[in-house]
Amino acid sequence: MMLIRTAYFLLLLTNVAAGQRGPVDLILINGDVRTLERAKPRAEAVAVSGGVIVAVGTNRKVRALAGERTRVVDAKGKLVLPGFNDAHVHFAAIGNKFSSIDLRSVRSPPEMAVKLSEYARFLPKGRWILGGGFDPNLVTGESGQLRRLVDEITPDNPVFVYSADARSAFANGVALAKARITKATFDPTGGSIGRDSGELSGMLTGSAIRLIAGLVPADHTKNWPEIIETATNYAASHGVTSVQDMHSDELADVYRQLDRAGKLKTRVYDCSPMSAASKLAADGVKAAAGDAMVRTGCVKYFSEGEEAEVPQLRRDIAAADKARLQVMIHAIGPRANAIVMDAFEWMAKANGPRDRRFRIEHAQNAATEDLPRFARSGIIASMQPWLFNGTNPAVYKRHLELGTRLAFGSDASIVELNPLLGIYAATQGPGAISVEDAIQAYTVGAAFAEFQEKVKGTLAVGMVADFVILGRDIFAMPVTEISNVAVVATYVDGKEVFASK
Repeated sequence: MMLIRTAYFLLLLTNVAAGQRGPVDLILINGDVRTLERAKPRAEAVAVSGGVIVAVGTNRKVRALAGERTRVVDAKGKLVLPGFNDAHVHFAAIGNKFSSIDLRSVRSPPEMAVKLSEYARFLPKGRWILGGGFDPNLVTGESGQLRRLVDEITPDNPVFVYSADARSAFANGVALAKARITKATFDPTGGSIGRDSGELSGMLTGSAIRLIAGLVPADHTKNWPEIIETATNYAASHGVTSVQDMHSDELADVYRQLDRAGKLKTRVYDCSPMSAASKLAADGVKAAAGDAMVRTGCVKYFSEGEEAEVPQLRRDIAAADKARLQVMIHAIGPRANAIVMDAFEWMAKANGPRDRRFRIEHAQNAATEDLPRFARSGIIASMQPWLFNGTNPAVYKRHLELGTRLAFGSDASIVELNPLLGIYAATQGPGAISVEDAIQAYTVGAAFAEFQEKVKGTLAVGMVADFVILGRDIFAMPVTEISNVAVVATYVDGKEVFASK
């Protein structure tokens, strides 16, 4: 026994010397691990302690670090990548996409149950599933089948959806229970409670609809904790472990609240409108301020490409830059990009040299002659390949040739969040970039764009243990098939936050 304890103590000393934070919590083995590090681009296994990667290497060497309580994950030869970092999202809007469901295309009870399940899998427990457009015949024509199917897949969420003509509605068992509607409940005047062989079918008509409608929370589309929890669940399902939130809703306190409750599965860099720069400065907030999960200090502005906006644009950038905030300007089109680059270059001279990481959001359509200015002036090109799918993919390659820092994102919820769609779009057509370059822009490049390249973006010792396991090897398939690849599992801080069923 003494020899075993001595050996374990020596192992701990070795781990500490290697930078470990204590006993190994998790080991991933048998993976095709693409670290995105130049020195060690591929490995078989990764060890995690305290949310940080402490070893990357062969199965034999990494597995030797396992202790009695170490969880071992077998990747079964699957591709393992750093967690995706979406450099441009509207996070609350992603969650709010699940605030209402459209059932007009549903043609059978099983189809309706499947569609509802796609919502229920991401919603926090207790959040209502609302919507409309369903066909009442799905309730009356299948002898209780719809109610049974829906109840099975929504045990934790009340469902309340209207028919296409809004004259009837369907409620699941959770919603009926909230309204205290039972088999013994009498029909209200002017309405009816549907029954099938004496059991509640879920159908409500006329005044009976109000028995449940009055229970729906008035703040359903502004219940930010529930909405953000939905968004973070959805992000995890796509392997997205970090987002840079460009929406001007300033929800950092909500993110922190969810993090304290253990419900935030996504690292968030929460940006504010440029108009908030003075308040951030007064509060002492600077670029990338915060903790591992929630940071602030970025401000966003819109350029429409008009000459008249230039004086105000420069004044605003000057004030934000002087406060050491990170400035991100939305600019679409050659003229808007040129005006913003002029302002950034003027600002760098006016306030002196430092590491600013100015960004142009939606930099796809800058004029060809202006492309060298990005690398020359250290301006990050924040680009959304899927949003601009089919628009000159050669621009990505030209930027890389020039040395521009690229950060890929989606602009979800305007388009789908799924990073594999962006990787697919960036690797299509004449002059498109490689799969590896596209992944780099969604990981290493996006981390650099938020001052986090020493924290995340690669699978290396000392980096946070954020990684995704994919169902297929996107390096070894036709690029046309990349958009169909599924996420097997997602890990944040070495903890599983999503697993496919």
